[in-house]
Amino acid sequence: MKQRNQIRITGILLLAALLLCGCGGKAEVVDNVLPTSQVIEIRPDTSDPTVQVITPTPTPALIPVTTPAPTTVPTAAPTSIPVVTTAPTTAPIPTSAPTTRPTSAPAPAPAANTAPRVTKSPTDETVAIGGSCYFVAKYENAIWAEWHFVSPNGGRDLDYDEAAKEFPSMEIVKGYASTMQLKNIPESLDGWRVYCRFSNNSGAVTTGKASITVSRDTAGDRPKVTKNPTGETVEAGGSCSFVAKYENAIWAVWHFVSPDGSRDLDYEDAGKEFGSLEILNGYASTMKLKNIPASLNGWSVYCRFSNNVGATDTEKAKITVKGAPAPTAEPEPTDTPAIIIIEEFDYTGSFTETAEQKATMMITGTSSKYQVTVRWTVSDEEYIIWTFSGRFSETGILSYTDAVKTVVNSQTGVSEIQYTAGTGKLAYVDSGVVGVYWTEDSSGKTSFFSKN
Repeated sequence: MKQRNQIRITGILLLAALLLCGCGGKAEVVDNVLPTSQVIEIRPDTSDPTVQVITPTPTPALIPVTTPAPTTVPTAAPTSIPVVTTAPTTAPIPTSAPTTRPTSAPAPAPAANTAPRVTKSPTDETVAIGGSCYFVAKYENAIWAEWHFVSPNGGRDLDYDEAAKEFPSMEIVKGYASTMQLKNIPESLDGWRVYCRFSNNSGAVTTGKASITVSRDTAGDRPKVTKNPTGETVEAGGSCSFVAKYENAIWAVWHFVSPDGSRDLDYEDAGKEFGSLEILNGYASTMKLKNIPASLNGWSVYCRFSNNVGATDTEKAKITVKGAPAPTAEPEPTDTPAIIIIEEFDYTGSFTETAEQKATMMITGTSSKYQVTVRWTVSDEEYIIWTFSGRFSETGILSYTDAVKTVVNSQTGVSEIQYTAGTGKLAYVDSGVVGVYWTEDSSGKTSFFSKN
């Protein structure tokens, strides 16, 4: 027994020496690694508990420099020591080429937060005392428009709300739009200048200033119409033109009248009423309409020509859209009317906050939808603008859910939107002092504005 154990130990040591030398016997070396077909296994004699088995440590395989790392040698089972050897001699070839870089850079996206740009400044106007005139400005990329009045010496700059208080007999029409009209102009406005301030969320820009000259000479004639527009019949989505001619006019403004005659919209308001309708040259003697909707069926248009003395309207021309449903006809009068017509209440006008005297409110529009603008002066350098819209109920309540609150730096013109989709309500009162209570939900504050 002792001799047999010595022979076994001697064989084990001999095999270990062969492994350490990397050669011997029939083990053929390929790239310094034993072939995969040769596995050297040492089986201990478990029948004799006195025999101690010595397990040799396998020599790690050498990794060629030009090839990827070989597969990790798995841990040998206690009863055998397998030697894993081969590794690829060349790097694997990818199955597909990587994504190709584009030959040219993609087109840059439009610049975000672009400031407004003025494309037309208003021009100087000369008008008779008590006369009227228009000031027109054009722009690109603006959200808000606001007209300002500058005193002859340049020492005062009033927005249109403040100018309405400064000149109470004068009527300012659309001081918040790109085209503003002044009516019943007083002599005290002589020498003043006006400009329009266009703004959006990225900043503001102002037009050039236009001078107002008020003349005592009221001689002259009103404009004279020499050609009236004619009715047009058109397919839905089609186009047509309306032509009017005149003498002795300075301005032309086209108006749209509803089938029942209850609504009269100038071309700017009509563009908002019929969103898909494109109105070209609504301020000239020839106006063209494109993409006419079926809802325009039965409406009429006319042109108002004016000068410093007064205004003259053309006759109305009817628009017929083929295939559109006929407008609702007015009911025939009867001895006992079945319907009682209630006069519509006019909520429009300018209002002033009474507690701090730092805020103004302007309500415009019609019963179908009123637009509200609130301006609150915070300091000499900052003011806040709220804009929202809605309809007044029969009890005089307007609830809104679309308010936009914007903080504006009056020195730099830089503005920042504080929130959108704000909520709140207006409550109109006409007992005693006429005005509105405004409740802003975000702050929970209620303020009273008296009507000017």
